[in-house]
Amino acid sequence: MGVREVEFLGRGYIQPGSRGAFRTKAQSPGISPDFTTLILIGSSDNGFYTNDTSLPNSKRVLEFGGADEARSLLGSGDLADAVINAFSPSKDSRFASGPQLIKALNVSKNVSASIQVPSIALGISNTIKAQIPGPRGNQIRFRITNNGTVIQIGDKDGIVNSAPIEASEFRIQYTGNAGSTNLTFDGVNFRVTLSGTASTDGSSDLSVLIKDYETISELVGFINSRTGYTAVLLSQPDRKTSTLDHIGVSDAVDIKPTAFTLKSLLFWQETFFLSNGLAEIEAGASRKPCADMPSFSYLSGGASGSATATDYLDAIDTVFETEIAKGFYVNVCTSLETVRLYLADKLAVGNSPEGSDERFGGAGLDFTRTIDQRIDDIKSTNSEYMVLGFSPITRYQANRVTLKTYPGWMLAVLHNAIKASGNVRETATYKDLNVVDAPENLSKTQIKKVLRAGGLVITRKPNNGPFKIEFAITSYQTENLIKNQASTVCTALALVKDFREWLNVTFTGEVPTDPNALGTNLTDADIRTAVTQRFRNVYVTQFGWLTRNIYTGEDAFDENFDIRRDGDVVYFVFPSGLIVTPINFMFFLLQLDVVRGVSRGN
Repeated sequence: MGVREVEFLGRGYIQPGSRGAFRTKAQSPGISPDFTTLILIGSSDNGFYTNDTSLPNSKRVLEFGGADEARSLLGSGDLADAVINAFSPSKDSRFASGPQLIKALNVSKNVSASIQVPSIALGISNTIKAQIPGPRGNQIRFRITNNGTVIQIGDKDGIVNSAPIEASEFRIQYTGNAGSTNLTFDGVNFRVTLSGTASTDGSSDLSVLIKDYETISELVGFINSRTGYTAVLLSQPDRKTSTLDHIGVSDAVDIKPTAFTLKSLLFWQETFFLSNGLAEIEAGASRKPCADMPSFSYLSGGASGSATATDYLDAIDTVFETEIAKGFYVNVCTSLETVRLYLADKLAVGNSPEGSDERFGGAGLDFTRTIDQRIDDIKSTNSEYMVLGFSPITRYQANRVTLKTYPGWMLAVLHNAIKASGNVRETATYKDLNVVDAPENLSKTQIKKVLRAGGLVITRKPNNGPFKIEFAITSYQTENLIKNQASTVCTALALVKDFREWLNVTFTGEVPTDPNALGTNLTDADIRTAVTQRFRNVYVTQFGWLTRNIYTGEDAFDENFDIRRDGDVVYFVFPSGLIVTPINFMFFLLQLDVVRGVSRGN
């Protein structure tokens, strides 16, 4: 007979009984970490070349949480200076520590220091190479002693000594009655060839494909299953067979007279070098461990490479065309016009509905050009999505000793570092800058011309106070209160980015149903409720990006927005919303008079 299946949460049930489940309410994911991340593209004397696609992403895009990390890896150069300065952009305690995270893309093709060292086999050598390309690798020195089991390595900061390496993996011996044997291992095949007097005890040549026995314990087990062979495991059973040192025919290893111990000494030498973080071993044609050395040897040949405009453009493509460098603020550490304009174009595309990759940029102007020429450069850039540093600034280099005057791009770095230090609604206008000097003295008329064009200018607070950004504005050439100021543009972009990402996570792929449908999870009415709560609780209350007008009583946003449904398409039309703006101008008028009157005696 037919039995009705009952439905619960989209599944049919035929067996009687009680069943249940629980659901959790959607949790707010919080603010995106992108808003406190600054991406810097520039040239460093040390570091990996970001456009080398053969490198892992962790080397192409370097992540730093503090200045000391950047100093130890990048050493020196514009990118190193920019990262370190960005971690202390302001003397204002609210922004003094800089962004939570800086991602650095090095566009210099630096060369790693290296040296050839002999192995224990004649004619075979290995290469010891600095892990980080650049001239700092030339400071690395090392020595190998005690039959390859003790390694000393260091740089100007000191020497580290390894404990004696125990590299014995397993022992093998031939116990058959053949005349002699020859053991070889090339990383692919493990062979024992019998020769001389033929065996009469059933033992034969041994040939093992390593890919069939990935661990040494598996190989030992197979060897022990063959007549005339014994093997003893000396190390951990999960060690990989591929790590064993190679044995060639010329090594003439006969395992009949005595047992022979196979080692993975080169592998453990490689492991120690890698774990130390200074250098690495590139094995030669055959995996033979490095031989002992009578004294320390230095790496050499490490050098800084030069960067071209193409290197910068390719790095910008990496940021905007891939997913490996996410961050809201993007700065280029160069005054090249082609790079500046290319970044502006990428920002325009990324901030469009098609791009859906909201970001805010920064670049600088070449201070060797005249003031009027730089003003023309601002006008030709004409982007509401980036700031342009006009004034050169003087700060200490990464070594903390040498002062250097940087073009305007460093001022743009400090601006966006301040922005990434706090809420996107904050403005860098009038914030105390952490700079030593601003060597270009502009007249009041010149300052006004630069501000009208849309450039960042440094001035000082009253009474010879701290240096400050006079007005944090974009290079947008049309008068628009939101698009002309960096803080309001960033807030608007952040609102679009967060709302877009929230819609994707919350609704994309979901199916609204009729409210009376059994097991329904989502209705069209739920969408309106969720969107209203998102704006009211997050963008107004939590993030403070929208605000009501206390002067007119107008709400922060009009909750009577339209939702239009067309099949699998949903359109939201918000009639109005009030974005927060900084206070940049204050005017007052004092009605004053002099003392008037007549005084009479008692």
